[in-house]
Amino acid sequence: MPSAVKTSASLITAILVGTSLTGCTGGNSTSGGAASSDKPVELTYWDGAFNTNTPAIVKKFEEKYPNIKIKVQTFPDAGMSDKYLLALKQKNGPDLMDMAVDWVTPFAATGGLVALDDYIKKDNVDLKDFYDGAISVTKVNDKMYALPYRSETHGLIYNKKLFDAAGIDSKKGPENWNQVLEQTQKLTKGDTFGIALPGTNVGNVTTQLFNMIQSNGGSVLNKDNTKSALTEPAAMEMAKLYVELFTKYKVVPNSMLQNDNIANRNLFANDKVGMYMSGIYDIDPIKQANANAQLGVAMVPANKDRKTILGGWAVGVTTASKNQEAAWKFIQFISQPDISAEYSVTFSSRKSAANNPKYQDPLVKPLLDALVYAQPLPQIPQWNQIKQIIFDNLQTALSGKSTTEDAMNLASKAIDELLSKK
Repeated sequence: MPSAVKTSASLITAILVGTSLTGCTGGNSTSGGAASSDKPVELTYWDGAFNTNTPAIVKKFEEKYPNIKIKVQTFPDAGMSDKYLLALKQKNGPDLMDMAVDWVTPFAATGGLVALDDYIKKDNVDLKDFYDGAISVTKVNDKMYALPYRSETHGLIYNKKLFDAAGIDSKKGPENWNQVLEQTQKLTKGDTFGIALPGTNVGNVTTQLFNMIQSNGGSVLNKDNTKSALTEPAAMEMAKLYVELFTKYKVVPNSMLQNDNIANRNLFANDKVGMYMSGIYDIDPIKQANANAQLGVAMVPANKDRKTILGGWAVGVTTASKNQEAAWKFIQFISQPDISAEYSVTFSSRKSAANNPKYQDPLVKPLLDALVYAQPLPQIPQWNQIKQIIFDNLQTALSGKSTTEDAMNLASKAIDELLSKK
């Protein structure tokens, strides 16, 4: 799900104090802790609870490498990054970590991840077969601290039945945000609303807001990531639209402030909203919840050049691991085109996996095509703190306690102060 989760600002600050990216070494067969995979070993793997295919993937790996056993521990989104960060700082974590791609930079800053470059070179891993953005988000100071297996971006899922009833062409979704505003007003009737937007969950809210900002030609930070760009017209326009769809136009469910994107999916499956932003992972659950659902899928509307948020997951080896070479074999295995396509609940990070049968559904194709327009968010250690700042201030506007302009001005000031700290 472009899946990003809440990470407390205080914890990240504590993690980053006194640490640097220098010294994040490892990643070769002669480094400390790089035990040979020919000897029987057990690896501990921290994984997301959403990865329902993990047991099948682990079974295939253990059949190929019978001397390596994988002990999987799964965690829900809530609190996952906090737990990871603390373990990395204390050097007592697992052998392997499954990480949201925007966690890699702050995690590497702890010194708790192994640089994988030597392994990649030794085994001739074809990095050109990975989406460029997927590789870029795993690099810190030109070293790779994880290998991606899953990539995704949002699209717009819309309800063809509700579109037809409102007299809107259901063969295509809205192409720009002016059309969204126009169509949502036509779709909103009684307890049925034009669009669902999340009002809770830091990752859900910020990802969707950032999609809107980037699709309007704006950005969250300036080009060198030293200052906020939220008060620039392109960003402010979309922040206002995000808020006013709820507060002014009232085309968003009244429960917005309590709704994350799972709640929005449930409303959509029950024909209570006409459209919402999400990814490939929501298509099957909607079909399961409503066998008669009439789905349409389009790319995220764009006022300017199309540019959505690249999300995804990657796996890294911790410096706490005493079996780093065996851990690398697991990473190499799950990042293969066929295995990563099976493992991922969205798309493989490998370009050559695009022809995999699971991606040939016509509803899936717009989301696969959108990957070429997806851009990674800024890869800086403060990023999770920045998302929290924006979320907190946006909620004051959504709840009517401030104007959107005031909320974004306060957020920008806090972000600039954060980025000014050395």
